[in-house]
Amino acid sequence: MNTDVVQSPPGPERDSLLAVYEEICRSYHAIDDFRMKLLGLLPFTSLAAILLLERDDLLVATSAGGSELLGFASVFAAAFTATLFMYEIRGILRCDGLIRRGQHIEEQLHIKGQFFQCAHDANEQKSGPWPKRITGFFNTTVTACLVYSVVFAAWVFLALRWGYGLQAFSCAIVASVVGILLGGLAYQLVRRVVPA
Repeated sequence: MNTDVVQSPPGPERDSLLAVYEEICRSYHAIDDFRMKLLGLLPFTSLAAILLLERDDLLVATSAGGSELLGFASVFAAAFTATLFMYEIRGILRCDGLIRRGQHIEEQLHIKGQFFQCAHDANEQKSGPWPKRITGFFNTTVTACLVYSVVFAAWVFLALRWGYGLQAFSCAIVASVVGILLGGLAYQLVRRVVPA
């Protein structure tokens, strides 16, 4: 049995660490809350915009059978979605940095708090039994990559269909490939840096 007593930092140093830890927690939760709101609103607002753009009075038909206005709006929406996705990746990276910093302070304070739990879960998902490894795919990084790439692919589909008048099947193939590439590439880049 280990009888070593783990010493916490002395009073003023502990108070400083707690103040920094509190600020890290606040920042982490603010970023995470914003990311979740954006992740929830993006598909909803995109669907609402698609339904709004579908109205006949907004269509400006071209000789190719497409619609210049809807094609332009779809390209703009796809670009805007890609930009939001970059901002989401920035949020993922910032949250990861805050988790690492928070875990370091928890170690100094000799506590096992929320950041310890995040790191513990990520490690267990990488090296634990296979059911735990499968649950590793159900995290915010995978969810963000899926949502943003699906919404981006939807806008690409509409841009090709409405803007260029291509056949629906061709548009679906191109949009699916582009969406899979975007989501897969982003996931591969982020997962090398972020454990969960």
